[in-house]
Amino acid sequence: MSDSIKQKIKKTNTDKVYLGILFILAIIFSQTQTFDSSSKVHIDKAFNRALITFGVSKALNGVISVAQGTEVAIQPAGIGINLTPGQILDPINDLIERFSWVMLASTISLGVQKTFLIMGIWPVFNYILLFILLISLILLISKTRKFQPLQVMFLRLSLILIVLRFAVPISGLSNEFVYQVFLENDYITASNVLESTTEQIGELNQRENVNQPDVKTKSVWESAKAFYNSTSEMLDISKRIEKYKNAAAETTRHIINLIVVFVFQTIIIPFLFIFIVYYLFKVIIKLDFNSLEDQTTSTGL
Repeated sequence: MSDSIKQKIKKTNTDKVYLGILFILAIIFSQTQTFDSSSKVHIDKAFNRALITFGVSKALNGVISVAQGTEVAIQPAGIGINLTPGQILDPINDLIERFSWVMLASTISLGVQKTFLIMGIWPVFNYILLFILLISLILLISKTRKFQPLQVMFLRLSLILIVLRFAVPISGLSNEFVYQVFLENDYITASNVLESTTEQIGELNQRENVNQPDVKTKSVWESAKAFYNSTSEMLDISKRIEKYKNAAAETTRHIINLIVVFVFQTIIIPFLFIFIVYYLFKVIIKLDFNSLEDQTTSTGL
């Protein structure tokens, strides 16, 4: 027997060993649901984070809408003026509304992942997978050439089912790994800032409007006092506008950080795994399983 034939036989046997190990591991992990339990916990955590953040964004949107519609009435020197300092938050409110849509889409994406995970651990699907993998293992070690077409079909089907079975759990675990290593600090900081900003703007909204008395009907002393009060109110409005500006600037940065966190978790990583699954399907379809049988049967092994 030539060296080239020996090398081909050795490679064929090695490929069979690798496939056999893969099938055995798939049987063990699919029946014990080792990956599934951890992945489900992590997907649930991500789903809850998305729901909480969606609620915070809607609450912030609500207090900003109230601030935009609140008028502050003052009467400097007897001249009535109505101001709406909350209008300075209009750009940030538009951003928050778009952010709410991102969070809604993120929540739906995580819900879909959770559904696929539940479908993957469905007992009927696992029993079918177990049956096909056992048949594939038997055909893999069989030396009867008449089973070759059946062997090719079962090996290809087994690999496809393995990819479908473990794609979502592995995606969930990878997603959580990326979150804990790279995104967790940004999420915690940004969430705390949004909650704090919501409280601050809510407190500003609770301040009652001050309507100064008409100075034309008062004495000189009362007119001077009213003028002083209206001037103080103007200064207070200036401070309020400054607080609104600071809140808007701080909120914008952290909203963008949260968008990055959830887009990464619910769009980029899932689509990356969809691409990987698609690529694996193409590779599996193109695999030449006939060579596993040809090299051994041609030499009488």
